[in-house]
Amino acid sequence: MVVRKDIDNCSAILTVTITRDVLKPKLDAELKKVRQRMPVKGFRPGQVPMDYLKKMYGSSIFTETLNELFSEELVAYLRESGLNILGQPLPADDQQAKFSINISNPDPEYAIDYEVGFIPKIEILGLDKSHSYERLTVNNLDELAEEDLQYARKRVGKRSNPTEGIEENDIVKIAARELVSEDGDVKEDGWESPMSFLVKNIQDEAFKAKLLTLKTGDTLRFNARSVENHQKDEMHRKYILAIPDGDNREVGDWFEGPIEEVSRVADAPLDQEFYDGYFGQGVSNKEEAIEKLKIGILQFYDVRSNALLFRSIQERLLELNKVELPDKFLKRWLGVTNQGKLEPAQIEREYPAFADNLRWSILRDNLLEAFGVEVTDEELKGEYARRVRHYFQTDLPAHILESSIERLMKDEKDVENTRRELESDKLLEAVRGQITLVDHAVSSEEFHKIVEEVTARVKAEQSQDAGMRTTLDEE
Repeated sequence: MVVRKDIDNCSAILTVTITRDVLKPKLDAELKKVRQRMPVKGFRPGQVPMDYLKKMYGSSIFTETLNELFSEELVAYLRESGLNILGQPLPADDQQAKFSINISNPDPEYAIDYEVGFIPKIEILGLDKSHSYERLTVNNLDELAEEDLQYARKRVGKRSNPTEGIEENDIVKIAARELVSEDGDVKEDGWESPMSFLVKNIQDEAFKAKLLTLKTGDTLRFNARSVENHQKDEMHRKYILAIPDGDNREVGDWFEGPIEEVSRVADAPLDQEFYDGYFGQGVSNKEEAIEKLKIGILQFYDVRSNALLFRSIQERLLELNKVELPDKFLKRWLGVTNQGKLEPAQIEREYPAFADNLRWSILRDNLLEAFGVEVTDEELKGEYARRVRHYFQTDLPAHILESSIERLMKDEKDVENTRRELESDKLLEAVRGQITLVDHAVSSEEFHKIVEEVTARVKAEQSQDAGMRTTLDEE
């Protein structure tokens, strides 16, 4: 028998009672099983006196049988009641210590109080046409496609080392030697190293303008700090000066040296050879190339735009649907479940972030159920097949594809993460049909800035309960 007494809207005490009439037959049956299978020196199998068995094993048989009955009653009640519990039920205290253990004559009844936390029923708000959500798009698609086409031409263009003149897209290599000062001579035992850099990335416009008037073999004096904007000294030393790790010598900023080499990549001509080599079949002119590139660019931004949209929906739903949690119970459950690995102070510190993540998980599960979202094994396998094909960038023989998929899907954690990603994609599509979407066009630069800000915020939020989640994952 189980009696429920609510503490509040999302926690309760369940009193589980086992009567003598239920317990005694179970004890007698267990004693008979032990008698049949337990070898005791001096007695034939099955002939051990009951009084001897009760004396030797009665306490453990009594405790195990009673605990099993408590568990069966509790599980049956939770299943029949439909109570959506959080964590696991916790005994209110060490009540079994108060039980009188008498296998021959049990008490009339035994009762244990279990504390449970549960999720109250939720009617999700915020999913109708009266609620509008902003979806980011880029407004410079043509410009991005032109840049990608130019990059493609550079990528497959012919390389050369001109000796006359320098252009912005050239890479210049200088045999640099450290100077005593801006106006001084070459420093004795100073740092010497070839320095290579892309002209258009030079931060000092005066230095860049001067360089564009020179040619291979000319000597110039320059401040190495003006080459690229490495604000951290270790980055400047590593990538500009090329000083090995562990070499702590002091090196000045001024250098001098001849231009050893100018590297230039000529743009590939917009001809059929270029189109076939870069795009494959189906492209025969610049306009078609631009349209082809736009498709890939749109796919790139759509993935990120959808992620931002999903995040906006998540934040709005959490704001509109105040999911009540049994905070006191959950804090106790976190402590008990982790057996002292989480200090009370850590639980208090990280609980708010943990609770927010839990609230979203509850809302997400409700949404998945409401929209009937489910990811089949075939869809999961299809996603891994897509990943394998994308990695190899070619059609693979069936047996190689199958073996690659099988190997990847042995990682159970990755499979679960992939399933959740596919669920989120399906859920977003279902939600989009219920709400009003408003496209907001921004430049690609602004788009990336927004993505970076949101990503940084998400990482910061995730770190707030990192210790708690790590400990839970280890359980």
